[in-house]
Amino acid sequence: MIKKNLKEWEDCLPHMEFAYNRAIHSTTELCPFEVVYGFKPITPLDLLPLPIQERANMKASKRADFVRKIHVKTKELIEKKGKNNAARVNKKRKEMLFKPGDMVWVHFRKDRFPKLRKSKLLSRGAGPYKVLAKINDNAYSIDLPIDEFGVSNTFNVADLTPYDGEDLGAYEEEASIARGGEEQLDKKLDMEMDMKTSHGRAREEREACTRGGDAKPAPDRSDRPCRATRSQPRFDRLPRRIRPVQTGRHACANRETIQ
Repeated sequence: MIKKNLKEWEDCLPHMEFAYNRAIHSTTELCPFEVVYGFKPITPLDLLPLPIQERANMKASKRADFVRKIHVKTKELIEKKGKNNAARVNKKRKEMLFKPGDMVWVHFRKDRFPKLRKSKLLSRGAGPYKVLAKINDNAYSIDLPIDEFGVSNTFNVADLTPYDGEDLGAYEEEASIARGGEEQLDKKLDMEMDMKTSHGRAREEREACTRGGDAKPAPDRSDRPCRATRSQPRFDRLPRRIRPVQTGRHACANRETIQ
C-alpha cells in the first residue's frame, strides 16, 4: 500500500487500520471490529444490498445481549486455541515439579544477572539452594541470599535444575570445560610460536655454516615478532609496477617529450 510513498505513510494508516479490523482472525473466527461492536464495518461494496432489518433496528437491550454472546463465544474459542497450542508445544516436554525442601541449581539469565554473565567463562548458575515454597507449578520461592545477588528469590521452573547430591552441576561443568578449552588454545599458540622461532634459528645456523668460519654468529631474534604478527608490510618484496603500453596519440606525445 505504501510502495514508494515513504513520506506519505501516515496518510495510509487509517486504511491499514480499517483493513486489519475487518480481517477475520483465525482464533476467534471473527474480525476485531465485529467482536467489539457486534457487526462488520461496511465497505463501498456492501452498500449495494441493504443491511438486515433485525440488526439495523435492534433495541439497545437486544444489541447488548447479542454483543455479550459474541464475547462469550470469542472467549471459548480463544481458550480452545490456547489449549491446542499448549498441547502441541508441551508434547515433547517433561513436567518438572519441586517440593519445599528440595535442593536445586539456579540458572543465571543475562537480563536478570548482568554482572554475573559478563564473560562466557563464568558459571551460568549457582547452588544448590533450598526450595522454600511453591507458588504454582511454574514458580517457586528459593532460599537465595538477596543481599548477595540483589534480586527477587522467585524463579520460574525453567531456571531451576534438580540437584541429586553427587554431581557438580551442569553450570559448573560448562565453566570448567570452557576454562580448559581456553588453556588448551593458549598452549597450542605457544607451541606454534616456539616452532616458528626454532625453525628461524636453525636456518640462520645453517647459513652461517655454509659461509665458513669467518661468518658472524646469528643474532638473537627471540624478542622479534614472527612474520605472521608483523603489522607493517614488507615493501621491498612487493613486485614493481608495470606501466601499460601506450598507443596512438598518447604514445606520440610521450616520444616528443622524451626527445
